[in-house]
Amino acid sequence: MQLAAMAGVAAMATTSVAWAQAEIPVCSAPFDTLLGKQIFDAQPSPAPTTAARPTAPIVTHGRAKLYRTLLRERAKQAPNFAGHYTIIEIGCGAGARCPAIVDAQTGKVFFPPELRVAEALLMDVGEADFETLNYRLDSRVLVVVGTPNENFGREGIYYYVWRDDQLALFRFLPAAKICGPG
Repeated sequence: MQLAAMAGVAAMATTSVAWAQAEIPVCSAPFDTLLGKQIFDAQPSPAPTTAARPTAPIVTHGRAKLYRTLLRERAKQAPNFAGHYTIIEIGCGAGARCPAIVDAQTGKVFFPPELRVAEALLMDVGEADFETLNYRLDSRVLVVVGTPNENFGREGIYYYVWRDDQLALFRFLPAAKICGPG
């Protein structure tokens, strides 16, 4: 009896693995273009900060207090976004990132409500090499490849601009439109 039950579990596991592998859609989008230099150059940041030491993040309340150790450690690194900000990617689930944005000049920590969490794009992208969160020091553009804020069924590429300490969505390309037939 136990042997039959184990065989049933093994069959279900094999079926689940085969089903999961068969269900991953293929995306052949031109990521080199969609995440290219011209996207970031369209929204340049002020001159990057050259301060020898970034201001320590203010981690006395809210989510900043919850992640204070991680924020303090990673904010010691040089800014990596929009001239004088540091994006800190906090792991918050399998394939998910919860970004914090730290102002290296003031120490102010932002958890933008427009992007509480970013889930990875769950598609086979072949040889394409990109991250879920894409940004540069010399640009105010933040590009999410995947799904922001657990908005399942709306996967794609989201283009945000950082202005007045807020992210504003300025373009969305649905995966269904850019990936083509899979």
